Amino acid sequence: MPPLRRRFLAVPAAALTALAVTQAVTAGPAGAVTAADVSTTLAARTTSVPAAGDISGSGQAVVWRQKTSADALAHGWLAVSGGTPQDLGRLADTDETVTVHAVSVQDGVVAAATSTDPNGALADHVTLRDLDSGAEDVLPVAYDSSGAAGDERYRAQAGDGILVQQSYQDDTSAYLVRLLLRTPGGEDRTLLSGDEQYEVLASDAHGALVLRRTAPGWDHRIVYVDFATGATVTVAEPTTDELPQGLEFTPGHVGVVDGATLTEWQRSAPGDGPSKVTLPSADARWISDDTLAWYRWSAADGADELFAMARDGSAPATDLGGTATDLSVGDDGRMRLALYRDDVDAAIQTLTDGRISTAAGDATTIPAGPARLDALALSGGALYTADDSSRRQGVLLRSNLSAGPAGASASTPSRVLAYTGGLVHQTLAAAGGRVLVEQGGAPEPSHFQVYDADGKLVGTPLNYDDASVVNVMDFDGEHALVSDKTTTYQGTLLLYTFADGHTQRVPSGSALYGGALYSSVRNGTTSTWSIRRTDLTTGTVTTAATVNCLPGGLQVRGSRILLTTCGTAASTTGLLLQAGSSATTTVDSPVRTPILGTDVLYTFTKSSDSTAVTLNARSLTGTSTDTQPLFTLPDKADTGAADRWAVDRDAPWAAWMDDTGITHVVWAGVPAAASSAAPAGFSPNGDGKTDTWAPTWTYDRPVSWTLTLKSGTTQVRSLTGTSTAGKVAPVWNGTTRTGSAAAEGAYTWTLTARDTVTGRTAADITGKVTLRRTVPAATVTSPTVASSAATTASVPVRWSAQTAGVKSYDIGWRVATRNSAGVWKLGSLQTWRTATTATSAVFGKAGSPVKPVAGLTYRFYVRAHDDAGQTGAWSRAATTGIPVDDRATALRYTGTWKSVAATSAWSGTERVSATKGAYVSFTADGTQLRVLATRKSDGGRFAVVVDGKTVGTVNTYAAGTAYRQVVFTRTLGTTIKTHKVQLRVLSGSTSARSTVTLDAVMVTR
Repeated sequence: MPPLRRRFLAVPAAALTALAVTQAVTAGPAGAVTAADVSTTLAARTTSVPAAGDISGSGQAVVWRQKTSADALAHGWLAVSGGTPQDLGRLADTDETVTVHAVSVQDGVVAAATSTDPNGALADHVTLRDLDSGAEDVLPVAYDSSGAAGDERYRAQAGDGILVQQSYQDDTSAYLVRLLLRTPGGEDRTLLSGDEQYEVLASDAHGALVLRRTAPGWDHRIVYVDFATGATVTVAEPTTDELPQGLEFTPGHVGVVDGATLTEWQRSAPGDGPSKVTLPSADARWISDDTLAWYRWSAADGADELFAMARDGSAPATDLGGTATDLSVGDDGRMRLALYRDDVDAAIQTLTDGRISTAAGDATTIPAGPARLDALALSGGALYTADDSSRRQGVLLRSNLSAGPAGASASTPSRVLAYTGGLVHQTLAAAGGRVLVEQGGAPEPSHFQVYDADGKLVGTPLNYDDASVVNVMDFDGEHALVSDKTTTYQGTLLLYTFADGHTQRVPSGSALYGGALYSSVRNGTTSTWSIRRTDLTTGTVTTAATVNCLPGGLQVRGSRILLTTCGTAASTTGLLLQAGSSATTTVDSPVRTPILGTDVLYTFTKSSDSTAVTLNARSLTGTSTDTQPLFTLPDKADTGAADRWAVDRDAPWAAWMDDTGITHVVWAGVPAAASSAAPAGFSPNGDGKTDTWAPTWTYDRPVSWTLTLKSGTTQVRSLTGTSTAGKVAPVWNGTTRTGSAAAEGAYTWTLTARDTVTGRTAADITGKVTLRRTVPAATVTSPTVASSAATTASVPVRWSAQTAGVKSYDIGWRVATRNSAGVWKLGSLQTWRTATTATSAVFGKAGSPVKPVAGLTYRFYVRAHDDAGQTGAWSRAATTGIPVDDRATALRYTGTWKSVAATSAWSGTERVSATKGAYVSFTADGTQLRVLATRKSDGGRFAVVVDGKTVGTVNTYAAGTAYRQVVFTRTLGTTIKTHKVQLRVLSGSTSARSTVTLDAVMVTR
């Protein structure tokens, strides 16, 4: 296919005309198991397109043969002026070595060869469709699989007709074939006869290049046949099965390429003889009437680069910018090549004068068929797919995975790299942002190559003549563990470092993780084994764990180590352990070897009545450690194909591909633990403060939830709901399920939440909440005069709850002081204790905000916090004044007074007088006056004079001595004003009771 093209004819004729038909990956049925999961799908990759050499082009019309994703048999396709491709229907299948030219286009006519029998071998009719008028003609082909006389085979299109090979017997009964030109409504015309086989190498509406072969010598003659005149000219006579280096077939010329020489005939006058044309390169292969093109190897990027130049030499050769391997010439003389582009999976691009055309319609996007996806790999939440599309150049694709409130999602696959050097085989591994790809194959050596995220080759490839003797056991992005079955290494395990190409033997069963090699080593002659970690950069060796059994293969992720078996070689039980811990967990593996991922363990099960194997995931952290079935493993396409499933060892993902090429991605994790903010209590008393209990739980996925409240064992209320945003916020108003008010006290609550997509437990949290309807209250007490409790300026303060459920207290204080204008002002409330559980403290001792000052009055307050989370109001003040000592300069003594030391007196001293008329005077700025004295058996009397008026007489007699006594109290007013005070000694009631012992005075401010 196509009738007008240039191709390198360096292979047998049978292979020259074989179609490059995309092969779909087929396999047995596979599907999801019956389990709720978080999954998404990636559409089947459709990067597989026919080679440009298998595409027929005529002007703006392009046709090709290709399979659809829904049909295993090929269809014909047509696109005009870059428009939407049209499906021409299913074409005839064939198992002959010479493939039917099933679809082509010439001079605006499309020819589609099909068979009425869907399972037929060759075409039994050809449909011709005129693209301008839409008219169709059907030309029959008398195909007979027996090959008897009269058997016809469709060979090629000839404009609005077809070329048919017909068998017949001559007059001597010899079996021969002839080449016929068949047109709608016309008689067949014999173009060639007397041979035994024809192969049409190229054709158009005006002529054809035909390979003729005849027994017994089966010599090769390539002739040009002119349809209008019937004239023929021999253009080449190969002496072997190998055809000439190249053939030219353009609208104006026909010829043979040999090295850098083109021998050509003019199609308008083939009998005039050939002329010689010297080509600019011995590599030139594709030639139109005005353009030459060829490939040149580039050592820089390891690929062929396409060059083109004007045929007449008017312009120098130009690098077309990039590599291309498929190029053809249509009957319009225009070259077309297949291109892979970032924005389009594949396209057929027209070349004009050696350059890519930018004219509208010159690029036709091909509706690609099912891609050949040979391998899947997952790493760190990224899915990698190797797609060779049955082409010499394939692609490596990456799609990022995520699991959010709406479920799983996958980004559109992006191209990591385009690779050459053979097909990608089943080995594909990803780790550390890099990908390991096995490429090549017979007859070329195989290569294990590492690429980074930008598609750049990393390090030195690992080469093998026969990849079947090699099995990659582990890969960490920088190193690979390779099981080598060659005689040289006798099946040992090799550590290959891609950075420098270094290879070394390591113990069997070793594993790679975190830049280290893990291996098991027996401890001397004991029955214990050490799991040793060798840092691959420094060589430092440490012991990660010790076990009491013979370890099988190791797998490592984070601090966890999986022994795939633990005991004899026949063991089907492994052991999961953690570095630095003696705790172990047995892992059964009778079906397949478990796979250890980061925080997830993958296991396999098989039902007793089926051979299907189910992949399961068990989270090693989170809210649920139940084993979850993910999917049934799909069968391989054939015994040599890759497994069409993969797990991510660095993130909780698994993937599998079905028979149609659709990739299914399943989140293998469990919901993250919900974070909660649940108030300790509330007070539904209608005061507008915490009247409801409104806890919140946040979660990263949609959930359904139930909140149950109990008093003891009795259920009081149950609330249910759903949340699409992953935020649970129920509200309890303090009523029971019947609507009555719930009693005060503590309640137990339990929240159960389930992921609505997976059905897995998202939260199962319990706690306590207290309901209080009364605002917490407390009272505070302190001595009115500091001297009532001590001899120094320290004040014992006590407080207590007045309501139930009080858990802690805040203690505050205030004091009045004189400002710069001499005015007394009460200061702001200050904090002494916050959220204290104590019920007393001494103001003036360690921890006090200030040291009490004589002459000032301190006010103390308390407020309570209860178990419902409420905070009460500040209490009424408890007031304590700090007395002014008898030695203070503010006290002025007149008459005879004597200072006496007394340990039990305020500040340790007293002032004594027995002289009638002696007095002490001072200014009192305050609201109350208190006089402190010592009562004794010789105690006398004194008068209290305020603002010149005697307001009281005090007798200090007592049978026994009593220190720091408040012997006089007088209210001076409701506001702080200045008053003049005198304490005047009076005559005693007897001579033995005439002594006044003054200790201190206090004015409340």
